[in-house]
Formats: sequence, structure tokens, C-alpha cells
Amino acid sequence: MRSHPYLLAAACALLCSVAPLRAQRIFVGADFATRFDNREYAGTAFADASETLFSARLTPTAGVRWDERNTLAIGVDLRQDFGDDAKFLTEAKPLIYYAYETPRVFAAAGIFPRERLCGAYGELFFDDAYLFYNNRIQGLAGRYRAKGGGFVELAIDWEGMQSKRVREKFRLLSAGEWSGKRFYGGYALSLLHFAKTSDPAPGEGVVDYLLINPYGGLRFSALFDFDIRLGYVQSFQRDRIAENGWKAPKGGMLDVRIGYKGLSLGNTLYAGECQMPFFDRYGTALYAGSVFFATRNRIYNRTDISYGRRFFGDTVGVRAGFLFHCAGKGLGTQQRIEVDVRLQKIFDRRHRKAENR
Repeated sequence: MRSHPYLLAAACALLCSVAPLRAQRIFVGADFATRFDNREYAGTAFADASETLFSARLTPTAGVRWDERNTLAIGVDLRQDFGDDAKFLTEAKPLIYYAYETPRVFAAAGIFPRERLCGAYGELFFDDAYLFYNNRIQGLAGRYRAKGGGFVELAIDWEGMQSKRVREKFRLLSAGEWSGKRFYGGYALSLLHFAKTSDPAPGEGVVDYLLINPYGGLRFSALFDFDIRLGYVQSFQRDRIAENGWKAPKGGMLDVRIGYKGLSLGNTLYAGECQMPFFDRYGTALYAGSVFFATRNRIYNRTDISYGRRFFGDTVGVRAGFLFHCAGKGLGTQQRIEVDVRLQKIFDRRHRKAENR
């Protein structure tokens, strides 16, 4: 909480510095999200992952846009875990970034919302709870869109600065997709360097972890909306402390989703080798994806029934779902409810000048 006066001063300095800019637009906004996630995995191989997550987040942001392409913004991401009464806020983290955006090109530098990325990084890459509690990119990102709608993007996220209690950790992300009238294809890639703390304890290793998922699919509507995707999963992982060389688990994924007016039924089937061979040693500190991809039973199936819609001019969104997980042993269930609000007010200095004449 000590950083709040500095953030306020920085916001004031930012807004006061816009006077020399031409065609500038000042904006003030706030995003709100609350998320309930009840995970009941007893009876599965990952019973220890059972938990209930219930939190709320508020992210006020202010900044300036100029020449229709440039944005300079500052904000603070405030989160409270329900039931955590030990302090006023569970977490408060800054947002501060510059972004350049046209219909074809996007680039950002600083600390910016993860939602600015648009790649298909599924739950093999990032568990849905991980995305909620780690919703910022700290680094750089760039994206190019082709005339036909395809894109390719690249981002660098510095997730941990080395200290006595924090491991050095940074990730390279890339994704791309081409889409035709019905068929589409693309890829998602993650390269993670997971290093030691500055005062390493016995057993701390350095892990290099590359994960790539090329895929192809079919989308069409025939009363219902259908999305069928088939992908290949390949990773290369090395724990330098073990000195056993590289592990290269591979597998295949089939995703099928049927939707109608916000209601959807989906199924994900993974068949292949354990994609988290060092999970017993490093757990979720290393792996950001769903724990079920650590199964050694060579199969994982997830079925979900969900509903999601946006209301009031796209400012309020509601999502709810029931999920069922099976990784060769037992059945895990999950219930999830999310509500989010997105508000923004833009003040155009050009209009004000015209009115004062």
C-alpha cells in the first residue's frame, strides 16, 4: 500500500503533461471482476489441488491518447481475496504502459493487461485461475494482422525478478492464426526460463521449458455454432539439476464446442505423455497450465457446460459453468461463476476547444 501515493503522483504528472500534445484524448476508466471457482478433485490423482477460490478485482486506469494511434496509461490493479481480513487489500500492483495501435499493427511496452494478447493459449498453457490472478504482462508485446484477418504475435513477460525469495523467471509467448471461411489453423508457443533465487536452497534447479501447440480446425453454423479443433502438443523440458538431458513429451488434443445464444457444451480430449514431468518437484511454480496435464495415465478428458453473455452495451459480462475432469482415475468437478464490468469515459480536448470559441 505504500506505493499508492507514488502512483497518484505519477497519474497527476501524466495528465498534466498532455497539454503540448496535438489531437489528444484523455480517458478515465475502471474494470471490475469477481470470480468464484470451486474445485472438488477428491478421488482423482490431484486431490491436493482441491480448493475454493473467491476474489474481486478493481482496476482504475487513466491516460492519454493522441494521433489516434498512441496511448500512455497508468493504473493500479487492486485485488481482495474473500475471507482475507489480515490486511486492507490482498494485493495492489501497478499498470503503466505505452501502446501503439492501428488496424494492422499493435505494440506495447511496460506493464499492461494480459487481455491485450489474442493468441489461443489454452489451459495446457495457462489454467483459467492463473489468468485471473496473473492478469498482467510485464515486458513487451507486438502483433501484426494481415488483410485477411490472420495474425501473428510475440510477447516477452518478465514474471520474476531474482531475490532471496523469488526465482528469476521470464517467458516468451508467441501465437498466430490464419482463418478462412470455415477452416482455420494456427499455433501457440511458450518458452519459459525458470531459474534460481539469489540464495538458492538445496534442490533448486534451473528449468528450460518449451511448449508448442500447432492446430487446425473447422468453424460453421447450422442452427448451432460448431467449433472443432485438432492439435498436436510437443514440449521440450530440461531440469539442469538432474542432468538427465531433455524430456520431450508429446500428444494430441481434440476440442469440440457446440454453442447456441450464449449456452455452450464443450469437450477437450488429450491423449499422450505427461506434459509436466517435473510437477512433483516444482508444482505450479513451474507449470501454469491445468494440473490434469500432469497425468501419467496418458489420457485426460474435460467436459464443460457453460453460459456467457454481455449486457448493457457490452459493459457487463456474466459467465457460469460446470466442468468435469477425468485423467484416468476418478472424476473431478468444478463450478465457476464470473462477473465483470468495463467502463471508460473519454474527454476530447478538441471538442472542448471548439465549444469555447
